[in-house]
Amino acid sequence: METEIRTPSTKSVLWGLFLMLLGTAFLIDRLHILHLPPFETLWPVIFFVIAAGRFIDGRVGAGVSGVLIGTWLLACTTHWNDMTFSSSWPLALIAVGTGIVIRALTGEDRRRWPWKREE
Repeated sequence: METEIRTPSTKSVLWGLFLMLLGTAFLIDRLHILHLPPFETLWPVIFFVIAAGRFIDGRVGAGVSGVLIGTWLLACTTHWNDMTFSSSWPLALIAVGTGIVIRALTGEDRRRWPWKREE
């Protein structure tokens, strides 16, 4: 009988660690050990976790886009530098465009979509 060696899924480990940290943070807040800002303010942190998964997969362009979008959303929800969604939405275009350029320069698009052929 052959035994199959299973390696843990990096994405599963990442999401599991994120949920563990999130649960720990909520518990610490509920026990009044540390006061955390409301969840409505911190929800963009999820984009950083997604970006970390992209970096781990070797998808640098997608990771950079995720970090930039997460940073923009976090800045808007915390009103950093008086930033709002309506006044700063062009930053989202810049973030997505940056990711597209990085993917094109690194060849990430060709690795992700093997059925596409270069012309």
